Amino acid sequence: MNNNEIKVQAAVELPDAKKVDRQIRALEKKISKLNISTNGQEIGNSITRNITDGVDKAAKALPVRILERLGTPFTFLISKVKHAVAELKNVNSIMTEISKTADRLSKTDLSAIERSSYQTAGKYGKKASDYLTGVQKMYRAGYGNAEELAELSLLAQAAGGMDADLANDYLIAADAAYKLKGNAEALNAVLDGQNYITNRNALSLQDLAEATKIAALHSADSGIAVDQAAAAMGTMMAVTRQGGDVAAKAWKGILMNIRQAEGEVEDGEVIDAEALSNYEKACEALEVSLKEVKNGVLSLRDPMKILEELSKAYTSLDDSDARRANLISAAGGKYRGDQLNALLENWPLYEKMLKDYAEGSGSAMAEAMKSADNWEGSMNRLGNTFTKVVNNIVNSDAVIAVANGLNDLLSVIDKITDKLGSLGTVGVGGIGIGITQFVKSFD
Repeated sequence: MNNNEIKVQAAVELPDAKKVDRQIRALEKKISKLNISTNGQEIGNSITRNITDGVDKAAKALPVRILERLGTPFTFLISKVKHAVAELKNVNSIMTEISKTADRLSKTDLSAIERSSYQTAGKYGKKASDYLTGVQKMYRAGYGNAEELAELSLLAQAAGGMDADLANDYLIAADAAYKLKGNAEALNAVLDGQNYITNRNALSLQDLAEATKIAALHSADSGIAVDQAAAAMGTMMAVTRQGGDVAAKAWKGILMNIRQAEGEVEDGEVIDAEALSNYEKACEALEVSLKEVKNGVLSLRDPMKILEELSKAYTSLDDSDARRANLISAAGGKYRGDQLNALLENWPLYEKMLKDYAEGSGSAMAEAMKSADNWEGSMNRLGNTFTKVVNNIVNSDAVIAVANGLNDLLSVIDKITDKLGSLGTVGVGGIGIGITQFVKSFD
């Protein structure tokens, strides 16, 4: 483009900008008289539909030759704005639910949470809605430090490649099982330890989180520490290459046998008194007792001590020894025997994972930052920026106040672009000035 073209465009754009300004001022008067009675969800749907349609109409109104000149950057910009509007609608919906759940939060508190969501989520390469979903979930679970735990959930998502639902459920399950009372530092230590186990043993943190979600309460009730449970299930998964759900259900059954507890395990299977008796006899055949006398009272022994003794006795036998087969058979279940065999045959791996867990401090953050800087994380940060910009231009209060008037605004834009479309850059300039003037009038 040469200097003469620039001068011509500048000369033409100003009169049309003034025309847009006059039309917008007339529209402002009309909107000020509107009686808004639409509920929040309908407003959200209207916002997304109308603004997205408006962007499409403005783009279609431009002549092909102008679009060709603007090229890919313009198409990219329109795409990001449309995604930003959809994300903003999602953010507003989640914030509405948070306000219902945490009624102690003031409007100022809610506004601060929303504003911080873009930066907090961006730190981990996640969307603002991912963070706010965590805030909502944590408030629903009764936590007073919901924002802190929601950020920890983002850390788990970024470090382990898991979705928001699993990350939230995983942290809540671990906290409830081990009575951590929402202590973010203690939960972070659990995440670090389990992350380091997966890093050093070619395991998936997503699988270990799934296993923890399912079996944490049963492990804790059996007197098994969180690192022991993680190492035991991690060993079974590493050897069998089966998922966290399979390992967790098998682990629950193994503990029920050792603790001599009747009940349902999975898929309708029930461990009854006869099954427990058979398991105890199979252990005694290996000279391992499930019980001991303490202070004159017969009590159940430490499950991990029992498993360690079973491992030594089990691996000392020939593969063809019937006592091995009897123990695995007595374990029962579709996968339980395979998982128990994997643990007993690989006890040194279990001990290694215990050590890995203890050395995991800070590992989750290091892993998360790698994910935050990858392509997806960078695009999510860019998306957060676009959404925040749209939110700054059209804050939610202003949107709600004029939602029903957006159709009229789009009609004005249609008329302008129909008349000015052949001028290309005039259409873009006029629309930009008009919308800016429209938005500023509500500041």
